[in-house]
Order: sequence, then C-alpha cells, then structure tokens
Amino acid sequence: MHQRTVVILGGHGTFGRHITEQLAAHPGTRVVIAGRHAERGLPVAEAMGVAFRTCDAHQPASLQQAVADAWLVINASGPFQAGDYAIPRTCIQAGCHYVDLADGRQYVADFVQLDQAARDRSVFACTGASTTPAITSALIADLLPTLGRIVSIRIALNAGNKNRAGVSTVATILSYVGRPVRVWQDGGWKTLRGWSGGEFIDFPPPVGRRRVQLCDVPDLELFPKHFGADQVVFKAGVELTVLNYAILALSGIKRVCPPLNLPSLARPLVAMSGLFKRFGTLHGSCAVWLTDSDGRQKSIALVAHENGPRIPGSPAILLARKLLAEDGGSAGAVPCLGLLPLAAFAEFLAPYRIEVVRGEHGKWHV
Repeated sequence: MHQRTVVILGGHGTFGRHITEQLAAHPGTRVVIAGRHAERGLPVAEAMGVAFRTCDAHQPASLQQAVADAWLVINASGPFQAGDYAIPRTCIQAGCHYVDLADGRQYVADFVQLDQAARDRSVFACTGASTTPAITSALIADLLPTLGRIVSIRIALNAGNKNRAGVSTVATILSYVGRPVRVWQDGGWKTLRGWSGGEFIDFPPPVGRRRVQLCDVPDLELFPKHFGADQVVFKAGVELTVLNYAILALSGIKRVCPPLNLPSLARPLVAMSGLFKRFGTLHGSCAVWLTDSDGRQKSIALVAHENGPRIPGSPAILLARKLLAEDGGSAGAVPCLGLLPLAAFAEFLAPYRIEVVRGEHGKWHV
C-alpha cells in the first residue's frame, strides 16, 4: 500500500493530540507533527510513535518545507484570523489536501475565495472541521426530515470545567467579547454584543442547567442561507457560572477601552483557570433546538459524560479518514457543511462516553 504523509500543524496541542493519535493508527499513513516548539512537540511525537519537524507556520519558507512531502495537511494550530489564508494557500500551492479546525466566523465564511486555486491544483480544501459548523450542522440536518420549514435555530454549547482548556479556543472567545456581533433575527440582521444575552439553559443530564452567552461563530453567518431559517442564535458558556460573569466583566472593560487586546490574555487566563479545576465536572454538551413553521419543536444534543475535548477534533479525524479511503475529495475549497453525517460522529464518539440525546417541546428523552 502506498504510504501517504499527513502533516498535522499543532499536532501536540489540546485537539491536535487526539487527531494525531487516531491517524497514527490508520493503515498506510505516515503522520508528522509540525510545530514551533520542539521541546513541546517532540515528546508527544515520540510517545505516539510519529515524526516531528520544527515549523513556524507563519513563516512561508518554514511552512513550505514542512508540507513539501504532505498528501494532507491538518491545521489544528489556530488562531484563524479573518482574511489570513496564507497557510491554506501555501498548502494548496504545494498540491496537498488541506483541512482545518477554524471556528472564526469570517475566516470560515470567506474561505470559498480559495475555491478556484484549489480546483486549479486538483486538491480538496476544507475549513470549519470542528464543533462549529461541522457538528452543529450535522445535528440540525439529522432533525430536518422530521420537521417542516425551519423558522428558528437555537444552538448552545457548554463545556465541563474539569476539561483541559485550549488556548486557541479561549483566544477565539475573547476576540468577540464586548464587540458587535451580527445576528439573523426575524429574517434580517441585527447587531448585538458578544457575550451578551446571558441566560440559563437546560441541557440533557448529566449536564443540566447552565449559563450561556452570545458567541460570534460561523453558524451565524452560514446557517441562515444554508437552512433558510428566520432566526439563528448561538450561545456558549463554561460550567462555573462565576467564570461566565468574569468574562462578561472583560466585555465591559473592552467597551470602555476598545484598544485592549483581549485575545492576548488567553494563555494567562488558561493558566489561571487551573486554580478552579477541582470544581465542576467533566460533563459538557452541544445542543440544538429547532422550531418549524407549524410550531413543532424538536431538539438534539451531543452529551459528553467525559472526554468532551474529543468532540472538536472528531470532524477532522473523520474527514481525513474519508479522504484517505477515497483517495482524496472533490477539488475545491468549502466549509465543513454536509460532508459528515451525525451517525458517523455518534459511532466514533460512543466509546468515549459521548452520546446523542433527542427531545421535543422542551423535554429531553433520556
């Protein structure tokens, strides 16, 4: 069997490790972790029996060298900033397939600008292979056959406090805290504030009632057109209510002092959060509530009893396996919408005590 090289940028990080672990066991695949810090990446690579190469993905020459022999590049490093497509462009130009875990709204929404370049090189490039929009869209799609025209889509996500926090994830949250966020309501755009609109929502057990706030994610931009809904809302939070209010306080500071660079606080905040790890649980959930034009309401959720961090990396793993099995995908650059069914996620995540729970009219069937 011809061996294909899969280069994982940030393969030693919170989500990258899970991707590395899974693909290292895939037949005919040579996995390489690429990262800036050998002192962090090399021990992980050695423990997993994969190769490591030093790479600063933001330096063109370094990235070109790192992906020169790649069949597929998975970018799990982040952060993914709107308008900055230097990494996927380099991978496309090198003639390798590309998948990333981006959850930045405009980055994912505007990724299609790379479509012609990907077609010209006959490669498949995909963004958003993470919880949003890959899994959230799969949850919605699973309910569509049971409903009429969708009027309202509400999505909420809350992670257990004892799970390991990813620096890039926290940086993404901080990037929109206190900033204007466009939300599709009543068939038109309205501007609200990031991390506003806090409310308590009932997730399926054992997660239960938790606080969530408005987030700026790709779903808000993509789903109104993709699903034809009149309203799309996405809120998220962390298990400990006090930490949600602490982030809300940062929102107030940002409004008073706009030049404040909140994402730069991500690493120290993650370090400080370690002081609270003895509180809370490992339980987390990503849930969707749909209402159709006839007033029918149905809900569906992924519920993690533990191993919640396995969820964000699962789309990239499943998509990579699919590409390897099919010897690549259709050439072009697309967001991760409709590429993976919920059944595939359910089967993959079940061994990690992560399950699909359904409900209707505000009650969960458990």
